[in-house]
Amino acid sequence: METTAAAGGAAELSQQAMKFFAQDAAGAHALDAIERDRFERTGWTGVYPLLTTAGVEFACRTRDRVIPRFMPPDSLPAAQDPAAFKQRPWFKSLHAHVPYYYDIARHPAIVGRVVSVLGPDVLAWGLTMIRAVPGRVHRWHVDVEHRHWHGVSVYLGLEGIDIHSTLKVLEGSHRLDELPQALGVDDDAGALAAVQARVPEARLLPVPLEPGQFFLFAGRLWHASHNTSPHARTAMIIHYARPDAPVRIPLGFDEPVQWHPTPPPCVLVSGSDRHGVNRLVGPPGSGKGA
Repeated sequence: METTAAAGGAAELSQQAMKFFAQDAAGAHALDAIERDRFERTGWTGVYPLLTTAGVEFACRTRDRVIPRFMPPDSLPAAQDPAAFKQRPWFKSLHAHVPYYYDIARHPAIVGRVVSVLGPDVLAWGLTMIRAVPGRVHRWHVDVEHRHWHGVSVYLGLEGIDIHSTLKVLEGSHRLDELPQALGVDDDAGALAAVQARVPEARLLPVPLEPGQFFLFAGRLWHASHNTSPHARTAMIIHYARPDAPVRIPLGFDEPVQWHPTPPPCVLVSGSDRHGVNRLVGPPGSGKGA
C-alpha cells in the first residue's frame, strides 16, 4: 500500500505558531546548482534561516519539559525488552511525539532542500536535542545509523550557538569508506590528517551559525564539537532518509551494532512511500502518532 506525505507543512501552523518561524524561511526552498555542487563536493551546505528568537526560546523550553519522558542514550544498552520504547520513547524520536518538533521537521525550508539531495520521497526518522555544557567534547564520528543507510542530517543552532560551540565538519570526509571511530581518531589534528591522507583538499571547519539558523550535511560526513564558550549550547539535529531505507534503533554506537526489534516512528515529509519497510506515523496526538 502506498502512503503519501500530508500536505501543508508550515502552512498548517496556527497563527500563534507562525511567530516561531522566520519570514525569510517561508515557502519551499530547493538547493540551486551551486549549493548542490558544494554539498556533493564538501558534504554540507548552508546556512539558512528558520526560527525567530521566540522560536528558538520555545524549542529550548520545550526540550526542558519533554526530555525526561524519553530514554537517554546511556540507557540504550539495557533496552532489550521489546516493549522498552513504549514505556520511554527513543531519544531520537522527538519529531513523532512533540508537535512543535514535528512542525520543524516538516518545514518546507528544510524539506525542500533535503529533497534536492535525496529525491522527492523523504521521511524524517530522527530528531534529537543536544545540550553541551562549557567544556563538553563530542568526539569525531559518523552517526551509527548512517553507516547502515544513506541519509541527510540537519543541524539547527539554538541557544548559545556561536563559532566556539558550533558543530565542526571535515569537508570531503563523506567520500571515505573509513570512519573516525574505527581509525581511533581522538582530536582535530588527527582527524584532519586522517582525511587529508585520502582527500588532500579536505578542510576542517567550525560551521558559523546564529541562533535559529541551520545547515545540511551528508550522513557520512565526519563531525564533532567542543564547546569552548562559557555558555551552554543547545542544538537540534534532524535525520532524513528515503523510504526504502530500513530504519532501526541501535542499542550502541560502535560496531558490531545490536539493533532493537521495534522499528522507530518515522514521518513521511515529502512524496510517497511505496516500500512499506518503516513504521510511518501521523502528527502527534492525531491518533496515528507514535
